Amino acid sequence: MTKYLLKRIAILLVTLWVVVTLSFFLMQVMPGSPFNNPKLTNDMIAVMNKQYGLDKPVWQQYLQYLWNVLHGDLGTSYQSANQPVSMMISQRLAVSAQLGIQALVVGVLAGLFVGAVSARNKNNWIDNILSVLSTLGISVPSFIIGLLLLDYLGFKWGVLPLSGWGSFSQTILPTLALAIPVFAQVTRFFRSEMIETMNTDYIQLARAKGLTTRQISNRHAYRNSMIPVLTLIGPMAANILTGSALIEQIFSIPGIGQQFVTSIPTKDYPVIMGTTIVYAVMLMVAILLTDIITSFVDPRVRLK
Repeated sequence: MTKYLLKRIAILLVTLWVVVTLSFFLMQVMPGSPFNNPKLTNDMIAVMNKQYGLDKPVWQQYLQYLWNVLHGDLGTSYQSANQPVSMMISQRLAVSAQLGIQALVVGVLAGLFVGAVSARNKNNWIDNILSVLSTLGISVPSFIIGLLLLDYLGFKWGVLPLSGWGSFSQTILPTLALAIPVFAQVTRFFRSEMIETMNTDYIQLARAKGLTTRQISNRHAYRNSMIPVLTLIGPMAANILTGSALIEQIFSIPGIGQQFVTSIPTKDYPVIMGTTIVYAVMLMVAILLTDIITSFVDPRVRLK
């Protein structure tokens, strides 16, 4: 198990270095400058470039940035009164983490339940309705779902708050917007795995021994069908992270996604790079935890 964990952590660190490198050099090739204010003279821009180290060769900037990242320093914002990027992100990270975890938990649990119901009612009207709903959930982007929820549950019906963050009721709409695509993916995948599992030889043997369908499902089918679903958690976490930026903007949620979106027009490169790195770390930690959980549930993963 230790060898398996060390291998996964090594892959994580290499991937993180690639993300840091790509994000740095992509910022270098972006057109324009963060100091586009017409009130700034050339001398003032030269002073600011020197202050932020932008007057140095690119390779020196890269090595300095890499060294700073290794020490937890993500740089200083160009637009927010010289605030450290790490401080700006830490002030908003808890909000984004809460939103993402809520959406993932709600989507996975609801998907497992509905997928099991759909599998046990294979090819009847219940299965058909649930299949249509899951297809819609996969096909429609999360920000479109968020706008629909905002329009109907917020504006027209006034059931839930329109925006903001602070009370539990304000978290429901954005959580649903991010959870519905996850719910749809888990429902379809778990349904397929359940149907395939119920047709295996050991399930037929359990039936021959006289076990009821409920006993077979609870003792055998659910757990074995859930193992492949665990491998989806990493990609689903990625979808939630990438979708949360727009959702936070739509619902005026003070998370790092909203901060990321607002930093792009102002070309606040340290904030863009810092947020990208934090997103990457969150995603890789989610994938690592998924691998660890899967290795405990299915020891064959460790052998591979």
